[in-house]
Amino acid sequence: MTESVWGDPDQVLARVEDQIREAQVHAKKAQDLEAQMRTITGRATSPDRVVTAAVSASGLVTELTLKDTALEQHERDLARTVQETINAAHRSVGEQAVALSAEAFGENSGVTQRLRDEAAQREQDPNAPGIEY
Repeated sequence: MTESVWGDPDQVLARVEDQIREAQVHAKKAQDLEAQMRTITGRATSPDRVVTAAVSASGLVTELTLKDTALEQHERDLARTVQETINAAHRSVGEQAVALSAEAFGENSGVTQRLRDEAAQREQDPNAPGIEY
């Protein structure tokens, strides 16, 4: 009688069934994470508390509030404050996404690292050329 290169068929079948269950759990976590990601809102307020911004997970600015005193700033200063506050709100979205992924898949998972890398790529230098008047 020749021995199978796969080993005992019952053990192979059990391993395959375990792998299928693990894949189903992983897929469910991914679906849950995707649903949670859609609800993330990033919020930020400027250091002088004059500008407040909120952005959705897709990057849309959903709220932008300026206090009356904001209009006392020079246009370039106000533009820079608005830009920096929106960028901070975007960073908040990225941080929340990474935290949700780490909770679902682990801090060192490929999914979490990919989100961390994407967030880093979107980071903008607040001193880079931007809004001009």
